[in-house]
Amino acid sequence: MDRLAFCFGVHNHQPVGNFDHVLVEATERAYRPFLERLDARPEVRLSVHCTGSLLEWLRERSPRTFDLLGVVAARGQVELLTGGFYEPILAVLPDHDKIGQIERLTTFLKSNFGVRPRGMWLAERVWEPHLPRVLGEAGVSYVLVDDRHFALTGLEVDDLGGYYLTDEQGQSLRVFPINQRLRYLIPFADVDETFAYLEARRGHAAAITMVDDGEKFGVWPGTYAHVYEGGWLDRFFDRLLSTSWLELTTLADVVDRLPASGRVYLPTASYREMGEWALPVAAARALEAAKAEIARLPDGERLAGLLRGGFWRNFLVKYPEVADTYWKMVRLSRSIHAALARRPDDARLVRGQVALWRGQANDAYWHGVFGGCYLPHLRRAVKTSLLEAERSLVEAGAAPAVAWTREDGNGDGRAEVFVRTNALAVTLEPDAGGMLTELGYFPAGLDVADVFARRAEAYHDQVRARAAAGTADSMRTIHEAAAPKEAGLDGLLAYDELRRGSLMEGLFDDDAAPLDPVTPWGAARVVVGAERLDCSVQDGADGVVVVLTRNSTPEVPLALEKRVTIRDATIEVHYRLRPAPSRRLAGRWAVQWNLALTAGNAPDRYLDLAARPSLGSSGRVPDLCAVSLVDEWAAVEARLRWSPPAELAWGPVETVSVSEGGFERIYQGTALLLVWRIDVGPDDECVLEAAVTLGRR
Repeated sequence: MDRLAFCFGVHNHQPVGNFDHVLVEATERAYRPFLERLDARPEVRLSVHCTGSLLEWLRERSPRTFDLLGVVAARGQVELLTGGFYEPILAVLPDHDKIGQIERLTTFLKSNFGVRPRGMWLAERVWEPHLPRVLGEAGVSYVLVDDRHFALTGLEVDDLGGYYLTDEQGQSLRVFPINQRLRYLIPFADVDETFAYLEARRGHAAAITMVDDGEKFGVWPGTYAHVYEGGWLDRFFDRLLSTSWLELTTLADVVDRLPASGRVYLPTASYREMGEWALPVAAARALEAAKAEIARLPDGERLAGLLRGGFWRNFLVKYPEVADTYWKMVRLSRSIHAALARRPDDARLVRGQVALWRGQANDAYWHGVFGGCYLPHLRRAVKTSLLEAERSLVEAGAAPAVAWTREDGNGDGRAEVFVRTNALAVTLEPDAGGMLTELGYFPAGLDVADVFARRAEAYHDQVRARAAAGTADSMRTIHEAAAPKEAGLDGLLAYDELRRGSLMEGLFDDDAAPLDPVTPWGAARVVVGAERLDCSVQDGADGVVVVLTRNSTPEVPLALEKRVTIRDATIEVHYRLRPAPSRRLAGRWAVQWNLALTAGNAPDRYLDLAARPSLGSSGRVPDLCAVSLVDEWAAVEARLRWSPPAELAWGPVETVSVSEGGFERIYQGTALLLVWRIDVGPDDECVLEAAVTLGRR
């Protein structure tokens, strides 16, 4: 106990689908300079985890960085860790995908660097008690989680050290607690403060662990100037090597030399911030208030550590769009796994499995400072991969090209209609007015219905409070209050009562007030998108026909038949509106389409109207019969047409979310509203039609 073993390391990751310039910046400002300084000090030993998708990118785009990692690994200076290749939340995957993702990264590391890793980085440290069994089957000997996981069992974090044993169904696993205090100190505090803490732990533990995001060493705001230009990392390494009572070591060395510190059974948990982000808004606000109140007590900091947030899987409740993506992934996993069991050497199915694994990348499945479900390009990358996986089943003959099912496909207790054609993957929700929530276009790998709804978030209170504040580029941790990236974000804090979808209808009074294309429903006499419609599905002559009906009610004397025909790359909707017997039906009938291409304000993404307004613009045109949404960058066009002529209004759907850079406005898609004036007499009916066709541009 005279010496303290220090297991230091970094975890490097970039989301699947992230912008190329972001990966370049992270490599130039964090990954390569860190490895260069490590290479210059062969005596410094530590652990490194890089996700498989990042390693593939480095090998192709930054071979110098990739080779540097190989150099320090080959001389035993660095212990490489495995994990899920595409950095999935392992706990929520089918077991065969858990094992497959880990084995893929393990094989990559062995093939490229000549080492077989024994330890594993757990994405977002999302732990569930069933993991030891399946991780053991994947060849993992030890894993890292936060010391907070241990605190939730009643253990004192200041007493933790080394590693602990846990098990599931007789399969043992070693678990290292990551020290939260060191996570907050490194690299933000002065080197002396960090070493004062380490010295205070000397004699209380044989080993202490700190492995955290590599991006904090150069990419987080202000850290490049601090870590490299200001010399923090050089001073840190110098101090590590000159401190006689500190022994730089690896996780593997600790496992080989030291016995376990004890046994532990950890509850479901992640790091503290993740638990807070997973909470519903009201609960998150209550937790913040409780923390503030407890902090005023003499032992407030320690007591506040006993508070816990939510459960990662709650993101699947908080964001139904995420739940739909997750459940599509699970359905595809089941189908691909079964098909591969019959034909394990089918190259098309193997490619489909890799696409599926790419579609499990965690960043688009949750939201926090680093979670990206509000980021369309990250959602798009996941959905593109899942569409590719679905297409592989068809190409391999393991699924029909044209098919439909009606089932509860997302675990919400209600039946959805799933339709696949040669060109489209479509999801229709009879219990939500027959709205379309998926419009996947196979030729472009693009879900044109992927428009994220505007929701309240607990941090929106900070946006309002700091509406007039400017941004700052000073160094800060992600745990400090963020700043808005632009003024006026508080004006965008409007929220949707309904999920965003297409074929959402409403009946409005006939007056002169124009309807807001983004949020018209507050003025409606009835919102069909909020109602459950009777539904039947049948095979048509050239496609699949879904017929949805609504009966007239005393409150709203509207009987509706909504016939949706899906074939090839086209979706047609045919409305028949009838008043109640002996009643007249007059007013405005409006149909909303929420559509997303790849950007809102780029000059090559526009509506094909006069002046080519951008997809992020707002406007209104009377007596129109058609419009196209054009994306020249993605080479995709969505052609809308309708009859008879109607008013077209459109506007952007924009959210306010938070990232490590601060609060930001994000374009999610374009809301288009078709408005017809109707006047239907007793025993008569009104027939309206609309369609969308997707095509390559």
